[in-house]
Parts: sequence; C-alpha cells; structure tokens
Amino acid sequence: MSKSNRSPGNVPTAATNMNVALAVARQRLGDVHFQFALELIRRGQGEVAAPQALIIYGRLHYLTEIDVQTLRNRVLVYLGQVSNTEVTQLPNTFVAIDGGVEWDVTASMVERIRRRLNGRRNYDFREWVELHTGYAQSKILRIHVDNLVNLRESNADTRAAELTRLYMRELNVRDGLFDALYYGLLERMYESLGEEEFVFEEEPGQPDPSAETEASGDATTFGRLKKA
Repeated sequence: MSKSNRSPGNVPTAATNMNVALAVARQRLGDVHFQFALELIRRGQGEVAAPQALIIYGRLHYLTEIDVQTLRNRVLVYLGQVSNTEVTQLPNTFVAIDGGVEWDVTASMVERIRRRLNGRRNYDFREWVELHTGYAQSKILRIHVDNLVNLRESNADTRAAELTRLYMRELNVRDGLFDALYYGLLERMYESLGEEEFVFEEEPGQPDPSAETEASGDATTFGRLKKA
C-alpha cells in the first residue's frame, strides 16, 4: 500500500479554515449590500443622487468608512460597465491619490437646496426607504447567522458566545447585534441536536385557556405537553 503524498504541512489548519470562513462571510455580506444599495439607487432615481443614496445606505446599515468606500467603488464599476443602465445622470468621478473613487460634487448651492427640499417632501420615498431598510436588515441578520454556523464548523471547540464576538470583531458588526446573532447561533445549534419538539395540546372537554376563568391552580386545565 502506497503512502499518502500529503505532508503534514499541506493539511489545512483550524486557523486556515477560520480565515477561509471569514473571507467567505465578508464576500457574502459584500454581495448582499451591493444588491440592496443598487435597489436604493434605482428607487431613488430622480429623487436623490446616486452618491447621496450610497451615503444614506451606509448610515442606515451602520457600515464603516472602509465598507462604504468598498461598496462605492464596486457600485461605480458596475454602473460604468452596464451598457444600458437604468440610472441616468451619473455624477462625474475621479480617483484620489489613495486609489479610492470620489464623487464629483459640482452642483450649485441652489441645486443642492432644491434636492434637499424635494427629498423632504417625498414622503413616499422616505417610507419606502424605511421598509427597504427593515427588509434588508432582516436578510442580513440571517446571513450573519449562516456565516456563524459555517464558522463554527472549523471552530467546534469554541464557545458560542466567544465565536460570536470573534465574528463581530472581524466583520465590524455593531455591538447591538450581539444578542440577535448569539441567540440565532444557539437556535441553529439546538436544531442540529435533533431533539423532539413538544407542542401544546388542549385537554379534551376543557375550556378555552384564552377565556376568562377563575384561577384554579390546576395545570391540566390549560392542557398538556405532547411530543410532536
């Protein structure tokens, strides 16, 4: 029997697997932010300029300056490559010394004031932005939990709370989301155990628990737990 040609140095380490999982997580988040930012730009066409739409998006979703810069560059490249773009009147741009793309802000003061006033009057657009933000945040939370589950595959010995903090630190996730991500990860871990569910079933002939009844202290009045 021939020996394996794989040397110990070629065996992926836990640190390597973790770095790969984090890189995949960043890519997934970058893709979804790119998609949602384009939706905001298209919806705001004629009401808010594309550069301002990206600033609004970054603030609503708590993106860091680096993340906003990356997103802005990617959106600009995309709009430049699309032959028949739906976004009209794209702003002029130039490349800064550090390689970052900057938007040309040559609009006159009167034009800027007019845009601000139009934005304040457009309540339909503001309501759409609020709804879109909630929709996007809900999707992003699910992606965060999926990323945590994937990260745990290469860090099975790391406690869930510690793994969540590591993930949030590496991906610049705001502290306020810790509970949501931590409990989301625990939920997925619990589901993987394959435990039997217990469902609530009313006792036959018993009154509706939602109806107003005198407290009798008898637990069977309210039903019993039954394995699904």
